[in-house]
Amino acid sequence: MTAHLANVYASLLRRYGETYTLLYTKPSTYLTKIVGADGFGGKVVFIYQENRNNKADYASPPKLILKKEDNATNVDLDLTGSPLKDDCVVDAIEDMSLNIKLLAQNPWQLQEECHNGLSVEKARGIICKEEFQCVDPDAKGSIWILCNAADKEKTLLLEYEFIPGFFSRGIITYNGIVHVNEVNTQSLMRQHLALMNKLNSPSVETSIENIYQIKPYISVRCGWTSTAPLPSLIDLTSCDVTLSQTFRVNACNDLTEDFMNQLRILTVIKNDITAYKNLDNADIEARNAALVYRCGCGIEMDELRENISKAVREISGFCEIDSAEDGFEYDIESVIQRVKFRKPKDLTDKLWDIMKRCSSYKDLKMAFTLLFKCAAHCNIVNTPTNKNRLAEIITEVANRRLAIPCLTGTEPLELLLEIGLEKLYKDYELIFDESKICSATDLKGRSLFELRHNDENGTMPNVRMSLRNAVRPDTLAMRKTLLHNKTKGGDKFEHNETIGFKNSYFEETEVAERLAKLLQVHCALEHMLMIHVNLNLSNVYSDVCEQLLSKPPRFLDNIDESLSDEIEISLSAHDVRDYLEDKDPHVRRISMRSKNKLREIKSTFYYSMDNICPPNISENFETDEKVIGKENTYYSWIYRKIKTLH
Repeated sequence: MTAHLANVYASLLRRYGETYTLLYTKPSTYLTKIVGADGFGGKVVFIYQENRNNKADYASPPKLILKKEDNATNVDLDLTGSPLKDDCVVDAIEDMSLNIKLLAQNPWQLQEECHNGLSVEKARGIICKEEFQCVDPDAKGSIWILCNAADKEKTLLLEYEFIPGFFSRGIITYNGIVHVNEVNTQSLMRQHLALMNKLNSPSVETSIENIYQIKPYISVRCGWTSTAPLPSLIDLTSCDVTLSQTFRVNACNDLTEDFMNQLRILTVIKNDITAYKNLDNADIEARNAALVYRCGCGIEMDELRENISKAVREISGFCEIDSAEDGFEYDIESVIQRVKFRKPKDLTDKLWDIMKRCSSYKDLKMAFTLLFKCAAHCNIVNTPTNKNRLAEIITEVANRRLAIPCLTGTEPLELLLEIGLEKLYKDYELIFDESKICSATDLKGRSLFELRHNDENGTMPNVRMSLRNAVRPDTLAMRKTLLHNKTKGGDKFEHNETIGFKNSYFEETEVAERLAKLLQVHCALEHMLMIHVNLNLSNVYSDVCEQLLSKPPRFLDNIDESLSDEIEISLSAHDVRDYLEDKDPHVRRISMRSKNKLREIKSTFYYSMDNICPPNISENFETDEKVIGKENTYYSWIYRKIKTLH
């Protein structure tokens, strides 16, 4: 199908390429809306005139640049950026604006504003030529020609469809602005039957689709099919319901923005570690310059020392957040609020909140040195319970089985990344578990969150390590602390004859998997919040969450403001019936089909409260036909198609 239609496109391009613009592409947004996505088997040949006069240049995708601040109180109020609230300042480039949160997006794509139509006479002259219809007898697919709607019928598009054995033509016309109450079955059936004067079969199959716009980024689609002579145009009892949502990072919920910021920080740390490790053959100066930590807002060294000492010495509570009592269940918003401001229980979780504030790599490295010295010289009370490399080091140093490590290269970044990943996942786990959306087992894929460097029992061998080569203030010699068994993963060491205890663990593929899974979990949380705030459908949370978490995770190098996540979730008609009752659909598509052995006639009536066509295309539409409120009116189009056996 594709190859033969591509041949048709090549032939037409040779004939009309110098006069018109021809594309072999997916249907335009306005064409897809009117005809319906199911009306296309793939790409189409699209013919139009291009007009780029007075057209603004296409804006490049915004990029985020993370940078450090010397003074944490220096807050940039420039609205061209998107400052992060959590220890990470983000500046956006010039074409980024917070106004995108406030302005509704156009229903068409930016490049479609350059589309201009041909006159109807020229369009019909192309389609009616004999050589046009005999380009390739084996072709399957449609050719669409955009018209300027300057004729009396307001013709917008002409279609010629290649179907072996059939002659198929279609036409889309603009039908003006109508009141919502004027859309009724009798009127639509009368218009459809007007084409059936030569069709013996009077039966009509009607497909109806109503789209209710909850928010600019949330819609509910209700669809069903009927063979009744006068079918109802509203059915909220037995229809198929699909919820469509789009989560955009630049419109992150205030409650979850802190978690998204932490996810950004972790992504940046991972990228910086990878960039450094890719400089194996670079000179020393280049490698040293690549050692950066650029996500912290800054913290004074005295405050850093005091916070670390307090975290190591203080006695932790017995629970992280208060559990619901007397059978009372917290809603998802209150749970997020409580988790957001909870006091972490585990030492490494506390250290993540402290150390991520460091303003540079040098300060971060010093913070770990302070931590290890504090663990070695005090009677530690807050023993780590997490299973990560930093927890193991702290425990061994405190128990005098390991010398104070001297971190080099990306080791400080790797340790910070590991505890940050674990802390953020625990936050999500608490939110989903406490709000009764799903269990921790359902939330995570074990392969993505298990620490692969641990042994089968998840513990280190109880082997006393040598302190002979521990780092002292008067020497720069590296310590050699040895294990009696070889760690997993085939780690490489400086000396092949010895097997050392590595200070950190980093596997790029594993970290990318964890970040992808965390991003998926965060997007699921955002979608659940949108459903809770806008629809209050608490009874569908578990089913919706299961569908969202079963999707393949998205692997991204960066998390910028242009990132979005679109979903379509099936719901029960019972779930939305009370909410949609007595509401006018924002968009309606009603298709009526009649056929016999020789001919098939189809009429599609499309109504939208918004004009779906760009200004260049709709300049000849009469938008002032009726002076009535916009909220009570539809822009309307009619798509008629006749398929006849040769």
